[in-house]
Amino acid sequence: MKIKRADYAGTVHDIRELLPEIAFSGRSNAGKSSLINALLGRKNLVQTSKVPGKTRNINYFIVETVELPAIYMVDMPGYGYARIAKGMKSEWDGLARRYFSGNTGLKLLIIVMDIRRGIDKEERMLINIASRMGVRVLVAATKADKVNTSEKIGLAAALKASSSAEVIAVSSVDRSGLAGVWDAIDKSIGIKRDHI
Repeated sequence: MKIKRADYAGTVHDIRELLPEIAFSGRSNAGKSSLINALLGRKNLVQTSKVPGKTRNINYFIVETVELPAIYMVDMPGYGYARIAKGMKSEWDGLARRYFSGNTGLKLLIIVMDIRRGIDKEERMLINIASRMGVRVLVAATKADKVNTSEKIGLAAALKASSSAEVIAVSSVDRSGLAGVWDAIDKSIGIKRDHI
């Protein structure tokens, strides 16, 4: 995928231009920021941190490619941070409600999770929200470079069975699976290509 432009566009409070949205949600340590950076071929556009819960807002990144019209990639706060300090769960819930409520621009929800973890109640909640909205869901099973090929196939199949969603094993380190994520983005906004 050839990226023409990828820039920070602001938080959910700043956005005025209506564009198709691809939202990334997951636990704080699942690798959301690393995945977005890898998809965009950038190292530090989306800030990564070793401290869980660094992202405390809904951040928009405007992305233009050679093949696609302009889209927003939306980095949601990691829901794992809600367990770190009191009151943060309600903060996350409020942000999520504001983001999902009546959001007709949302075309694809990418749930980012470590391939070695199972689907939990938070992921099921997100899948249910997307289902009610009629929004496509993709589970991006990150850190696939940390398991061998047979484990990767088995773990991805288990995630698919338990989530009833499309699952792609990905790695920001060796870049495996990134083309599949871009293909899902294409399809979610109605673009069909013969190859990536």
